[in-house]
Amino acid sequence: MGMDLKKDIELLLNAYNDAQGVTAEFNLNLLKRINRELGGQFDVSKFRHYGTYDVFEGGMVSYLVSLEAQTVFIEMIGRSFAFAPWEPIHTEYSHKYLIPDIERLAHQTGFAVIEHILDSRKYFADSIWRVDKPEALRY
Repeated sequence: MGMDLKKDIELLLNAYNDAQGVTAEFNLNLLKRINRELGGQFDVSKFRHYGTYDVFEGGMVSYLVSLEAQTVFIEMIGRSFAFAPWEPIHTEYSHKYLIPDIERLAHQTGFAVIEHILDSRKYFADSIWRVDKPEALRY
């Protein structure tokens, strides 16, 4: 199980709001795909990417924020959506974890952690899990 670890908040904010606009373009691509695949009429230039850190949930949250009042029609579903200026579309939640969080999650879902393999900066963990309580996996 690969999990992004909690790290300096400024590092995360800089990564999700990078000067090159890579993350913004990735996020805005959602609107482009709606346009292409669902017959949407989003004017992508009227939205701005905004990434922030949620200290209570422990992760990055991404939004696309409408820069003006606008209405967007999506042909495939036959609906229009009205946006007020600065109204957000919540597009992403990227959880970050501490090692005890990973172990707790494993335990709560019927697994035990065998090993954590960390990168050299301790930004990411690959954790090897094994089934510990098979009955916890039954619905």
